[in-house]
Amino acid sequence: MEEMMMFFYDTFISFKNTIIYYFRKGEESCPQRARKSSLRKSQPPPLKRYINVAVTGPVDSGKSTLVNAMRGVEDEDEARVDSPGDSSKALPRSYLYPANPRVLLWDLPGIETYEMKQHAYLEKVDLRSYDFFILTTSSRMEEEVLYLAKEILRMDKSFYFVRTKIDIYMRSTKQPNFTQGDLLREIRKYFSKKLQSIGVNIPRIFLLSAQQVDKYDFEDFIETFNSQF
Repeated sequence: MEEMMMFFYDTFISFKNTIIYYFRKGEESCPQRARKSSLRKSQPPPLKRYINVAVTGPVDSGKSTLVNAMRGVEDEDEARVDSPGDSSKALPRSYLYPANPRVLLWDLPGIETYEMKQHAYLEKVDLRSYDFFILTTSSRMEEEVLYLAKEILRMDKSFYFVRTKIDIYMRSTKQPNFTQGDLLREIRKYFSKKLQSIGVNIPRIFLLSAQQVDKYDFEDFIETFNSQF
């Protein structure tokens, strides 16, 4: 009798594990189905068969434009992995990275300046789920940028720091006796000191314009990013 009960128990466990296995395989083979399921939780978990790279930073820091420039496209909906019907800026949006099919770029919503909303942001985007980060800003080193950098370090993960829209700054800034090279060196030194002050020993800093990819640090940024993976 005991042997028969053990037989039925083993059969049940085997059947259960088989159902779980095929259910998970079905989600992995259908990103849209996984996306729809995750939308019910309001946060799409990254697809684990990819290297998930999150592009994050303050609101209006040029994240979406940078993602498009990295992919070499103008249409932000091209090659999206999540549901094409979801155009909400309040949710992370994922895109295939043409230069490396193993990399998925995630355009995260912008973090806001208010401290209470910053804490909620971490929960909302589930920052721990991503493998690597591109941290952006289009101005000085604001508190929300340092907050994100500290959180990424606390998770023992790495990031590149990208100062976007550098072309706009260079056009609007006039300093006597300063060449363009001098200004760029001063900007790089400023961000380097800020990042070192929170424990980033060797900051990877790129000053670029996603609208002018043939100037500044954009080509170096792409080359470095491609060599990362």
